Amino acid sequence: MPTRPSWPQKPERPQPPADVRDEEAVSTLVFHLGRELRTALDRRFENHGITSQQAALLLLSRLLREPSPMRMARRLGTDAAGMTRLLDRLERKQFIARGVSPDDRRLVVVELGPRSKRLLPRLIPEFRWAEKGLLDGFNKTEVDDLNKVLRRLLQNARRLNES
Repeated sequence: MPTRPSWPQKPERPQPPADVRDEEAVSTLVFHLGRELRTALDRRFENHGITSQQAALLLLSRLLREPSPMRMARRLGTDAAGMTRLLDRLERKQFIARGVSPDDRRLVVVELGPRSKRLLPRLIPEFRWAEKGLLDGFNKTEVDDLNKVLRRLLQNARRLNES
């Protein structure tokens, strides 16, 4: 049997950066993904009389030691005016109350209201339902890789907001 000539192999070239069209496709997909996920969650939370953003605020105010509106606004991706409207709606529904920080009386903190105590245990399963559905068909390696990529995208998006 004749042997194949051994051709010199080309050195691997570094991958070029993604072109603008690829980046636009990624940002469009991320935008649509966020909208679809929010819509699915909003439908689930509708039975509880709140939106997905309001549910996220309730969970966040439970997790933070001193949940100030401005600190939560950054985490929820809203500005001061949006945060005020969000708090106003939740306060009218008696899910939260605005209080004063015991450490610094100039700071407003968010306190969970009586209705939120009954609702909080139901929120986490709803968010887990959405994540499970979103990751349907992915294996552990794919989920790990996706998390790494999404963290990098988030860091890049935050840098965009700094400039």
